[in-house]
Amino acid sequence: MSDSSNVRACSQPEGLGARDGAAYGAAPTIDDARAALLRYFGYSDFRAGQRFIVKALLAGRDALGVMPTGAGKSMCYQVPGIVLPGLALVISPLVSLMGDQVRALIDAGVRGAYLNSTLSPAQQRTVMKRAVEGTYKIMYVAPERLSDPAFRAFVEQVQVPLIAVDEAHCVSQWGQDFRPSYLEIRDFIESLDRRPPVVALTATATERVRGDIASLLGLRDPAEIVTGFDRPNLKFGVERLEPKMKRRRIAEFVASHRRESGIVYCSTRKDVDALAAWLVGEGVSAVRYHAGMTADARLESQRRFIDDDAPVMVATNAFGMGIDKSNVRYVIHYNMPKSIEAYYQEAGRAGRDGEPSECLLLWSDGDIATCRYFIEEGGAAEGLSEEEARRVKSAQRRMLDGMVGYCRTTDCLRAYILRYFGEDADCASALSAAASGASRSNSPELARTARSVPFGSCGTAREASDAAIGEGCFESSRVEGVHASFGGDAFVGKGCGNCSNCLGDFDTTDVTDTAKACVRCVREVQGAFGKSMIADILRGSKAQRVLEGGFDGLSCYGTVDDSAAQVKEVIELLAAQGVLSISDGTYPTVGLGPRAYAAEEEGFSFFMKKIRRARPAARPFASSASGDAASFGASGSGDADLFERLRTLRKRLADEQGLPPYVVFSDKALRDMCVRLPRTPEEFLEVNGVGEKKFERYGETFLAEIAAFLFER
Repeated sequence: MSDSSNVRACSQPEGLGARDGAAYGAAPTIDDARAALLRYFGYSDFRAGQRFIVKALLAGRDALGVMPTGAGKSMCYQVPGIVLPGLALVISPLVSLMGDQVRALIDAGVRGAYLNSTLSPAQQRTVMKRAVEGTYKIMYVAPERLSDPAFRAFVEQVQVPLIAVDEAHCVSQWGQDFRPSYLEIRDFIESLDRRPPVVALTATATERVRGDIASLLGLRDPAEIVTGFDRPNLKFGVERLEPKMKRRRIAEFVASHRRESGIVYCSTRKDVDALAAWLVGEGVSAVRYHAGMTADARLESQRRFIDDDAPVMVATNAFGMGIDKSNVRYVIHYNMPKSIEAYYQEAGRAGRDGEPSECLLLWSDGDIATCRYFIEEGGAAEGLSEEEARRVKSAQRRMLDGMVGYCRTTDCLRAYILRYFGEDADCASALSAAASGASRSNSPELARTARSVPFGSCGTAREASDAAIGEGCFESSRVEGVHASFGGDAFVGKGCGNCSNCLGDFDTTDVTDTAKACVRCVREVQGAFGKSMIADILRGSKAQRVLEGGFDGLSCYGTVDDSAAQVKEVIELLAAQGVLSISDGTYPTVGLGPRAYAAEEEGFSFFMKKIRRARPAARPFASSASGDAASFGASGSGDADLFERLRTLRKRLADEQGLPPYVVFSDKALRDMCVRLPRTPEEFLEVNGVGEKKFERYGETFLAEIAAFLFER
């Protein structure tokens, strides 16, 4: 492709240009922003969190937003970028996705561009020249671009009314995706002759990471909003399976979601290659993605998945950040991730359109060992001192503790996640109903309730559990609340009703005596040994290390009949509760936790619960071979038939233009068409996500298809 043709591909001649922003005046209002939202994106009003950030930016104030995937973070900077005069800069690490992001803008009628290494030097010069001429409204750049002298010289020639930092958690060494290049952003911003308002956005960030974002980006008195982490459309599931059983479970799941898009995450490239090949051999249309593949191969896999040509993507965590594919109906984790932050961000790539979707985590004890190996043997992050690297590893170990607790808990999974991020699960429904939550300034009572337990900022998950009990956040008493999990009863008596734990039937085993013996043994050996030695002592082992150490003389020696594996599991569950603690390091030892006193109190009991079977979900989730009829619920099979016709039409139009299908219309928009059955342009413009520009491009074609369907029916 020639230089000029490539530039044309990311900047079509029609649409809103940079100079057109003057039409809104020097000081556009929230009403101007709302009008642009409707015209270009088809939404009549902002969600609460979006409105808060947009108003702050229009007032010239910095902003920091933590909004879950699918909450519409891009609207927070794209709409202000449209109505403010000049060229808005979006700093993003997602080089491979910038083309799709810009094409989506262009399809909505907004002139966008990007500058990254995929363009030749000549193409880059052409883009910058056109930007200086006022051709574009929004430009995407990678953080590495900011230190380029040519780029800095270019920025001095344009009016920059806004800088947006996407995936802002990448600036924090405590985040799950730390990128040293993000540390250069502050210097770039401060080098500008006129500093514009800056907005930093991310989907997952604990209180500590939020503090890092504000400090390291140099945000000035930012308007900050945390809209809530709850994703009520996601059904969470956890299953403990031996490695040899995981493949078969995934094959069964994919077969029951045959017409739907899904992502399967693996922790290693080797697992990605093996699982993808196996699925293809089973007749599944699957592609793979990891950093060991060539750039062209990765792009081809990404294209096939985004364009709905291959429904299943098998990948490492190198894939997915910023993927705007709205119709991912499930995310499966073949291995346990290293942190709740990483898991929730990856799982959150399901159901971006708000439609019911599933998140399934498969794990085994070997996954824990693999995660610990990656933490201990992984190299220090670039740009960190030895002390900083040590602190990062320590934090990673604590984050892994939280992830292990999630896998082992038998309490509500949704409640566990919300507690981890410091959100009161009891008000999660209110936050969701408020369409992205409440800001600290607009609704302090609700926001304060939502963050009543600062889970993510605690040193460990165990400390967080203890802190929560100390605050009286759990309805169960301190003694009765000691279960084989932590996090308390966030949805006391009912749970969320839509996770594998809430829907599961469990076999319960009373291990109170074993739990008490474990605490007694740890106290007697003064926390000097690990789980294996404690299990040997309690089980009366005749091993040389036990006898030579004189441990056969301890009062707890030989007092437990359980298997070594079960004793170790009880120790881990006690640690998750804060009754015991497990140290960091290559050879962790077991000590007394801050709640060790609980095991000595009258009435203490401790149970292990293992899932026996799952009950049907309370809410309908697509799980049939086609996956469509269930999505429409009571709407009838006719609507499902129409949906298939509209989806086929969308795919044809997308292929003709070289666009991902979701850029034409989302699945949510297609389903709304099936419900509304619009017959006129006015009725079509009432469909969710249909604006004037979308109707101009596609409206008549879709109206004709709907009319033909109704006539045939």
